[in-house]
Amino acid sequence: MSAIYDARGTDARAALEDARYFLERALGIARMRGRAAEIETLTRKLGRVAAAFDARFKKKRPTAP
Repeated sequence: MSAIYDARGTDARAALEDARYFLERALGIARMRGRAAEIETLTRKLGRVAAAFDARFKKKRPTAP
């Protein structure tokens, strides 16, 4: 998460891809082992990582009235 907040330019995209890759791998392992609590925690973390990236780097478009 800190790499996403501190990153500039293409480094932010690389930090996001790394975080998603490792979280998806951890989720796969948790699913194989049937670890429901870890699946829930990792899913929330994955959502937080994506939200942090979107908040920092995605352009917000104004909504039409």
